[in-house]
Amino acid sequence: MNYKIKNLSYYIIAIVLALAIIGVFMVKDASSVWAKYLYDDEFYFFKRQIIFLVIGIVVFCIGYFVNTTLLYRFSKLMLYISLALLGLVLIPGVGVVKNGSRSWFGIGSFGFQPSELFKIVFLIYASRFLAENYEKTMSLKTFLPLFFYAGLGFVLTMLEPDFGTALVTMMGLAMLIFISKLKVRYFVGMGGLCVVGFVVLIATEPYRFLRITAFLNPYDDPLGAGFQIIQSLYAIGPSGLTGLGFNGSLQKHFYLPEPQTDFIFAIIIEEFGIIGGFIILLLYGTLFYLCYKYALKSTSVFNCYLKLSLTNVIMMQTLINLCVVVGLLPVTGITLPLISYGGSSMLITLFAFGIIASKGDLNENSIISRHHRWSHFTFTKDSK
Repeated sequence: MNYKIKNLSYYIIAIVLALAIIGVFMVKDASSVWAKYLYDDEFYFFKRQIIFLVIGIVVFCIGYFVNTTLLYRFSKLMLYISLALLGLVLIPGVGVVKNGSRSWFGIGSFGFQPSELFKIVFLIYASRFLAENYEKTMSLKTFLPLFFYAGLGFVLTMLEPDFGTALVTMMGLAMLIFISKLKVRYFVGMGGLCVVGFVVLIATEPYRFLRITAFLNPYDDPLGAGFQIIQSLYAIGPSGLTGLGFNGSLQKHFYLPEPQTDFIFAIIIEEFGIIGGFIILLLYGTLFYLCYKYALKSTSVFNCYLKLSLTNVIMMQTLINLCVVVGLLPVTGITLPLISYGGSSMLITLFAFGIIASKGDLNENSIISRHHRWSHFTFTKDSK
């Protein structure tokens, strides 16, 4: 790996840390009023986010230095463990209910979401599956084992329910399969089935249906389903070019519920204006561009699939959150990676970025033969 390629890794690390540090200070800023009201400590969420970041840096290092051969060999075991955790969290007394969703394991005053773990572990397994079976991916039957685990994970995640994480995971899988040999007509057919399935899921669950109607016209229910998006737009609307200044947000004063989580980007724009929002978008855009470029420099098929899939899922989560905040998508409950408050999301995201930024490559001679390539990309050390 030459010097220029190594630099990509350092650039990725620098931007990830920059976004995480911005997130810590924005969590402190956005949450101070609610933290004082709920816990009589305006630094409550701030202190916890610092803890998450410190642990997250350790987790990042694990992902960065882990031998990808281990991820490859134990991907199926990790998948089984993550599925088991998804099942256990549904058991009353084992899983903890928060905001109407039984999707957490309680560890003291902290919580952990197994759906966040499944999202990453499943893509590790999917990367191995496609790397091993790429030459057979013209047939839809080849994907049946992968679809089985995806479907099982989707059902278990929806039972919590956690529609946002389930959606992002399936989108990550779809983007990964898209670079296989599968014909486009199959994607059209599966896409149609997915649309019908999501319509059924939305129509059969009142709160999801309310979110759709609130998205179409939030002012039909301004104090109910439309409240969050209306307050988010109120935060963004008057911000102007430079915003109200750090700690100048009005919406965090009991108008926008839990502004440190899903809608933290609205507070960023409110306080730092269009310029602040653009800087955040620029950081994310540069980060994902570098991640894709670095992934395509991989000398093994598995590593390339792995880094691409992890980048895809984090990018889709980011785009969905940003679109929700500005009213382009219905409220999903998806957080903004690296910036929103949350331990599970922070740790899993940093672990994923550790893998993406890692310099080590799989020992192809022992697992994947060097001649295993496909025509779309060239995976050599000198690829450009």
